[in-house]
Amino acid sequence: MRTSAWSSDTEPVEDPELEEVAPALVSLHFLRRALRRRWRTWAGCALAGVLLGAAIALALPPRSAASVTLLLAHPDGADPSMAMNTDVSLLRTRTVAERVVGELGLDLEPDELQDALTVTVETTTVLLLEVDGPDPAEAQRRTEAVARTFLDFRNETMAVQTEARTDRYRIRVEALQNEARTLSSQYDVLSDSGRRGRAEAAEVLTRRAQVDAQISELEQEIERTRIVEGAVAGASHVLDPTTTLDGRSLARGLALDTTAGLVVGGSVGVGWVLLGALLSQRVRRRDEIALALGTTVRCSVGRVPARVPRGGIRPGRRRRALERVVDCLAGMVAPDVATDAGPVRWAVGSVQNAPETTVVAAALAVDRSRAGRRVLVVDLTERGRVGRAVARLWTGPGTRPVVLRPSGVPLRTVGPVPGTELAPSTVTEAESAADLVLVVVDIDPAVGLDHVAVRAERLVVVAGAGGSTAERLRTTAELVRAAGLELAGAALVGADPLDDSLGLAPVDADEADGAGARSGRTLLPGRWGR
Repeated sequence: MRTSAWSSDTEPVEDPELEEVAPALVSLHFLRRALRRRWRTWAGCALAGVLLGAAIALALPPRSAASVTLLLAHPDGADPSMAMNTDVSLLRTRTVAERVVGELGLDLEPDELQDALTVTVETTTVLLLEVDGPDPAEAQRRTEAVARTFLDFRNETMAVQTEARTDRYRIRVEALQNEARTLSSQYDVLSDSGRRGRAEAAEVLTRRAQVDAQISELEQEIERTRIVEGAVAGASHVLDPTTTLDGRSLARGLALDTTAGLVVGGSVGVGWVLLGALLSQRVRRRDEIALALGTTVRCSVGRVPARVPRGGIRPGRRRRALERVVDCLAGMVAPDVATDAGPVRWAVGSVQNAPETTVVAAALAVDRSRAGRRVLVVDLTERGRVGRAVARLWTGPGTRPVVLRPSGVPLRTVGPVPGTELAPSTVTEAESAADLVLVVVDIDPAVGLDHVAVRAERLVVVAGAGGSTAERLRTTAELVRAAGLELAGAALVGADPLDDSLGLAPVDADEADGAGARSGRTLLPGRWGR
């Protein structure tokens, strides 16, 4: 019997090492450590915000303004809301601004004065006007001028409207008066022409009476329009005198702006740090680095110098960290002594932290030379600055370490440092005369480490906390083992002071079973005992 489908119980195998080096769970402790670790970043952003706020407070003077309240009357029967909107539009016209600028002789454009106006409609008849100025006295002067000019312009506008309306009324009155005179003439003619003419004359007289009534009504309307105009103009006036508004003082403005800058800058800095911590795939804990490399973190220190200045490294925290890591690496190298088989051969490899590794290797070479060892340093780094670092670190009598700089690309061959007395034929003699051959190399997956295995037997990795991803460290370990080198351990520089992990090498499954049987407990594969 055949089946139409293949059945398989095989499940995809995932790499346990990569699972173990997954980013840590996001917790308040994780975020707090990220903030404490990069406090300089968010503190610098907060300081920048404070300085920016102070600059804004000093560059922009405090606001000076004055206000005045106007009572605006409107004709009877007008829509109050529409009438007030019309008044606001009149106030904000360019004509008012130009008149005020010309009257006061201001060095401003009318648009700038319009921007300094703030109009608030309190009720359908009350209008609040605020005008900004460079100082309280000038603000009050401008406010009074704007209010006065606006009332005059409003009265002029109403007068023009009234005059236009009365003109139309007068034209109509004149037409009616002409019609009345014509009707009077007709009445005089018809009244003298017998009985029938007297009947028509009565009709003409009635029409004339109607025309006279229309003329009287129009004349009353003209008078009423003029009275309304005068009443509205007289009732519109300044209700509340001009008063100066209490502006914000310079000290208060400086305090508020700097506080706002502190809050905004600090928030941006904290958000930047937390976002970087959440999105970063770089490892910094000792246990994560040990698990990715598959070896023990022999020592972990804080930040070490990235270069050696002239005169050597001054005493300080970084120098103490450098001395600690050198003591640790020297303890790894010291038990081995030179034999007839040749010198002790070690390699120090950097993983994306070449400057720090260069200083660490140079300090190790100087320390071993002062301890009486004959040290040969083979500089396989890309920048080739180990010799300069050794020269600046070396002081006093004794035999200074010999530094050979590689030549060729990609740094697979070793030759003498240009300008020294060593020739290519004497390189082998220099190696045989040394007690310790120290190879310094930048570990690059594109180059490999086969050229290092020619001159070294064991390699110690100098890793930086937060400087590499777990994948890069795992690739580094594979390169070391593929080249036939012994990965003796790792040194962690720039370690997090809040890191509580141990950093022991992961335990293999067989070793874990044996250790669990001896101790009566079970150890998980890919983990280490505590």
